[in-house]
Amino acid sequence: MKIIASVITFLFVIDVFALTQQAFIKKVLSQDTHFEKDKIYVAIKQIELETSKSSYADWDSELSASLSNSYYDINKDTTSTSIYEKQRYKNSQSIELSTEKKFLSNPSVLTLSLKRSTPDADITRYKQDVLYTGSNAQYSLTTFDNTYTVNYKYPLLKHDSNATSLKSYRRNILDLDREKLDFDDAQEAFLVDRLEQFIDWYFYQKNAEIYQQYQQSLEAIKGKTNKDKAKISTAILRANQDILTNNSKLQALKKSLVTALNDTSLWSEKPKVSINKQPKIMPDLAQYLRRNVRTLLKVDIDKCLKKIDLDYYKNQSLFKLDFNIGAEKNHNKGNTMTTHYDNESVLYTTSLDFSAPIGVDVNNQKDIAVAKLTRQKLDIDYNNKLKDILADAQALLVELDLGLKTLNQYEGLLLSVKNNTNSALENYLNQSITIQALIEAYREKRDIKLDYIEAFTGYQNSLLEYNDALDRVLY
Repeated sequence: MKIIASVITFLFVIDVFALTQQAFIKKVLSQDTHFEKDKIYVAIKQIELETSKSSYADWDSELSASLSNSYYDINKDTTSTSIYEKQRYKNSQSIELSTEKKFLSNPSVLTLSLKRSTPDADITRYKQDVLYTGSNAQYSLTTFDNTYTVNYKYPLLKHDSNATSLKSYRRNILDLDREKLDFDDAQEAFLVDRLEQFIDWYFYQKNAEIYQQYQQSLEAIKGKTNKDKAKISTAILRANQDILTNNSKLQALKKSLVTALNDTSLWSEKPKVSINKQPKIMPDLAQYLRRNVRTLLKVDIDKCLKKIDLDYYKNQSLFKLDFNIGAEKNHNKGNTMTTHYDNESVLYTTSLDFSAPIGVDVNNQKDIAVAKLTRQKLDIDYNNKLKDILADAQALLVELDLGLKTLNQYEGLLLSVKNNTNSALENYLNQSITIQALIEAYREKRDIKLDYIEAFTGYQNSLLEYNDALDRVLY
């Protein structure tokens, strides 16, 4: 690229106030309005992920309370002399706090609960349909009952109904990653379109300078005869027409960029394209594509999403076998008609619960078959896309290598036409050649400069296309 640098220096004076490509990229990416919709999509997926995580894995607590009253009264016509309960007024209060925890790493469920109940009863006893006159004709029962429980369930085979929520959470993780890739794609596509315009801007700007130099060279010629002066004037008019035609394209392009980027400062700036950029050669291009190209990464995500579905369907086809372990502590105290009590007890339980459907779930079998076929299709898509991108990238590398060789050949050619124009001017002043031959020499010099700029911008476009194929424009 040193040869190209010398050619550029030979052609033009470097403008220190020019707009570099990197500065232009910053201008483009600062246009948030172009990516607002894509940002919203990412934000939506982020909310969905956080919500699914919270709804599944956060502690799910519930507070419940109960208050009840009952009155019991019986009219008993009997010859029995036994004492019986005639009236019972019962007042019950209870409050319970329970909480459940599910885990992101496995389908188990942990449940904790605390319950306190205080049932009270006022009892009146009768004998032979009249109020009993002995002891405890009327008495009260007071009970305090506290229960603490902990249970843990682990599905060993088929997961329970929570499996759907866990599947949704795992899918949402990948959905967010995919949406971020879509956002990067939108940014890079917009940036590539603007960079193509930037290169075109550079092309027309350099053409304008070349046409201007050509016109100034013609104006500097001192015609020896009126006929020579007429030919010079005609050539100048044609040069001016070329300037106007090129300028109309240049101004239209700048107007488009000013509108797209909402930046009027572009009117007064000139583009500057780096002369030292070369394609980055990857030691293992296929491996690089697998790890970095968003088109392939998105297919990878689609494959992972389908694997999540397939694993879920396969799991739902299994038998149900749940391992349960739990403990319950109860503290109960109160009184009977004649005694008081205060008891504490602990109960430990463990169990295996098994169930199996009779018959086959045909819908689930269909889902498994479809998911497997879809994964096969995605594998084929992935391999085809990889081959296509790899072939395009390799073709572009060949194109860039040839383009670089072409650019390097221009150094000698430009030096040759410079010497030719100097010699032609001397020969014209010595009356060795005609004015038409001198004008042709200047025109040839102009055309070779234009050809070089066309080749240089073509090389830049190929380099942009190569980086775009490798998703390297944005970073």
